[in-house]
Amino acid sequence: MKKIVYYWAAYGVIELLTYILLFQWIGFWPLVIIQIASTAFGVFIVKRLWRGITQNMREGKTISPYLLDTVCLLLAGILLVIPGIITSICGLLLFLPFIRSWIKPRINRWIERRMSQGNFTYFDMK
Repeated sequence: MKKIVYYWAAYGVIELLTYILLFQWIGFWPLVIIQIASTAFGVFIVKRLWRGITQNMREGKTISPYLLDTVCLLLAGILLVIPGIITSICGLLLFLPFIRSWIKPRINRWIERRMSQGNFTYFDMK
């Protein structure tokens, strides 16, 4: 738990320094506009993906072939919604296919490791 607090504090300091540097470089209003646009785009992406997932589930369509892509894009949308320049940059990077192709095997290994250790909860919706 202490590690999470330390990571969160380090993230806050880095984000604050990034805001200060960008404020000095581009000014207040462009920074506000970038943040509002980033949040709006993130909300749009999350709503659109969630709507597609729920519609596929209602129709009984499988989403497993595209599940890791969907998880990456959903994470990108969530990162865009979180206020901050660094999270916005990370969210935008997740939209790039070569970044997703680099991250998907790592997510897959993480899930497999969790499942093999028994630290994974699976809910069957039947």
